[in-house]
Amino acid sequence: MTGEDSFPKLIRDEDPWQSLGVLGRVHLRVWRCESCRLAAVISGPGAWTGGGHQEAFAQLRTEYPHDTVDLFHHHPGDWIGLPFYASLTEAGDGSVTQTHIPGDTLAQRLGPSLYATEDPEDESVGWGGP
Repeated sequence: MTGEDSFPKLIRDEDPWQSLGVLGRVHLRVWRCESCRLAAVISGPGAWTGGGHQEAFAQLRTEYPHDTVDLFHHHPGDWIGLPFYASLTEAGDGSVTQTHIPGDTLAQRLGPSLYATEDPEDESVGWGGP
């Protein structure tokens, strides 16, 4: 059986924030996967719209300059659309590609703290869809 200690350690769970130009709140969580490698999940309605993901990339590059950061996006379900998880990849020109992944796949990688630290108002907890 897999124990809690076998998963990456959650090292950061910020209170949701909102900045100029970002529509909706953004929640950033970071896990230490191994030496020099992090996984970060940015969630909330403002994570994709208005450049929240770009702010997160810039912030993480500044704060963890010697680490590789795998960035993921969680869009909670709302009255407009279904919830989803996605892997984010930044190109050399600064553009970001979003590739949908099952939430349960990410939870297998990061452990129970992924779902345990989702925003309280998020009703899509544990949704494993693509």
